[in-house]
Amino acid sequence: MDEAKRRYLSRLPDLPRWVETRDLLLWEGSKLLENPSRSGFVVWSTEDGSGSVVGDPEPDALAVAAGDVPELLAFTENIDRVRFLLPEFEAELGTVFSAPEMLPPAPPHRCRTISLSEIAAQDHLPDDLLAQLSDVAEYGVPVVAAFDGVLPVAFAYVASETESLWDVSIDTIPSHRRRRYAGAAALHLMRGMREKGKSAVWGALESNHASVNLARQLGFVESDRLWVLTRSAT
Repeated sequence: MDEAKRRYLSRLPDLPRWVETRDLLLWEGSKLLENPSRSGFVVWSTEDGSGSVVGDPEPDALAVAAGDVPELLAFTENIDRVRFLLPEFEAELGTVFSAPEMLPPAPPHRCRTISLSEIAAQDHLPDDLLAQLSDVAEYGVPVVAAFDGVLPVAFAYVASETESLWDVSIDTIPSHRRRRYAGAAALHLMRGMREKGKSAVWGALESNHASVNLARQLGFVESDRLWVLTRSAT
């Protein structure tokens, strides 16, 4: 690991607001540019298509990252400056939730980890979801599926991971939404990760009411806010 990443890892505590940022810093394939004064930095991954802007943004570094990825995270202390420097990006507030100490009972849906070959055989999945799950599984990230009979209909996997935390990513095929399949898959994965000593973090855009509501139904508690900047389609 290069010296700059090591230095910023030592400065950022392993808290829910930093789970994506620390995950990027921990990954050898990410890129990092810092200010000459070391008052801030931007770190990003072209493979993930995302990055994070921490502290005082340096315009040239931010422009390089923004040219590489379509999505960047910013925080209360720097969002105004980042928005000014990236007028072509749209910003939306997101909520960061922390997992409850006691997990609720799981919905009565069968769940298990599925392999890359199983994912590839699911011709009922939308193309974008199939591609997303395949990419995740190819990196060796476990994917948990919730089943309706023999059909996997909802999925949960680790989107970001640090020393003690991980970020939940879920998806459900349209025909099975709001039927507790996603919650079942998420809880199954959460129990497995707790056995490894890692606690879940749930991030949701304020406009994503379904995700916010599901987080609260599972007992997650709001712990922080951050901003998600996405390159405008226009």
